[in-house]
Amino acid sequence: MNSKKSIVIVSFGTLLEWAEFTFFAYMADHLSRLFFPVDDSTFARLKIYGVFAASYVMSPIGAIIFGHLGDKYGRRIPMIASLFLMALATCGIGLLPTYDSIGGLSPFLLVIFRMLQGVSVGGEFNGAKVVLTEYDKQRPFLAGSWSALAASAGMALGSIAATVVSFFHNDFLWRVPFLLSAVTALAAIYLRRDIKETEDFCKAKDNNELFDIPLMAAWRHNKTGLACTAAFSMFISVFVYTGNVYYKTIAINIGGLPAEQAASALTVGIGTNTILIPFFACWADKFNGYKLCFAGLFLALILSPFIMSLAASGNFSYAIFGQIVYGIVDAMVSATAFAIMLRQFKPGAKYSGSGFAWSVGAAIFGGTALMINEFLVGHLGLLAGPGLYMSLSALICLITVGYVCRKSVKICDHRTANA
Repeated sequence: MNSKKSIVIVSFGTLLEWAEFTFFAYMADHLSRLFFPVDDSTFARLKIYGVFAASYVMSPIGAIIFGHLGDKYGRRIPMIASLFLMALATCGIGLLPTYDSIGGLSPFLLVIFRMLQGVSVGGEFNGAKVVLTEYDKQRPFLAGSWSALAASAGMALGSIAATVVSFFHNDFLWRVPFLLSAVTALAAIYLRRDIKETEDFCKAKDNNELFDIPLMAAWRHNKTGLACTAAFSMFISVFVYTGNVYYKTIAINIGGLPAEQAASALTVGIGTNTILIPFFACWADKFNGYKLCFAGLFLALILSPFIMSLAASGNFSYAIFGQIVYGIVDAMVSATAFAIMLRQFKPGAKYSGSGFAWSVGAAIFGGTALMINEFLVGHLGLLAGPGLYMSLSALICLITVGYVCRKSVKICDHRTANA
């Protein structure tokens, strides 16, 4: 199988995974009523956000298990196994009885299935970004953007599914995206069986550059890579789950928009993001990807409060505009982040090191983002809190990545000047 076909197949699996994984978040209001029937809707949302966080807590475990396999024995096996686990857990959620049917056992099983999904994401998404960057050495930023593009397209698909479901007040229809995703994931697994091993791994194996414990090797040799990856993970997790997913909660519960309008605005935002990621990645390969990334982080720093204020405006047009701005800013960073951070790792520790650092950052900041924002807005009444939280994450990421990559920026400028 050639590299182009492998890129498409790997990206397709990532797209499906993120479609389901984020559909759960987009449907938080609806699912909270089905699995946590309480009089206080805010408290019910906090519980469903807690289930969402539980899946992220398990992500580092998936990164350790599948990352070790990927760095020791090859990228192909964990890429198939992690997607299979996702298909099983997703099917379980789609078939799960609600609280009215089996009582407290229902939310308990929901937590178990989401935790299994978290283990899967820790292996599949982190493996995909490694594999995709190793397939294409001529266009590093475009190669690094495929996993971001697939995840963004998956979120767009999840948002579209949530928009469709929101138009129908039906207690069964929410199951359909889960079940379809599980079936389609099995098809993706079948296609992945023939993907070829990456050249980077084969060279590292032939040159005896693999490690007994890859994660420890990453800690010894790639500390800057770990810091850079964790910083990117923190920012992208906070920015996406606040600026897009929680944006819907603000638009509905503060702005007063109908659920279908809020869902439509999110679809526009993630659609804008999906379209622009490959455009910015191509620009980065031609000019200066580092400066494009830093520009995106700076815009996130200054524009995040403005973006979230549009969600609370109660105006559908303003809500859409806020999501367009979100989509542009996120695309600038997502198109460049993966190539930048993966350059900091040795091939024999790349899957484990980048996967663990990314998963820990996502668990701490992504898994808790919805709960933190709900606490800031729903309990403390700080409407500006989510926007300022996004700005703070952008500032920390900008400082960390800027320090780690300061030499790389100078090299890039030198090459550009002599081109």
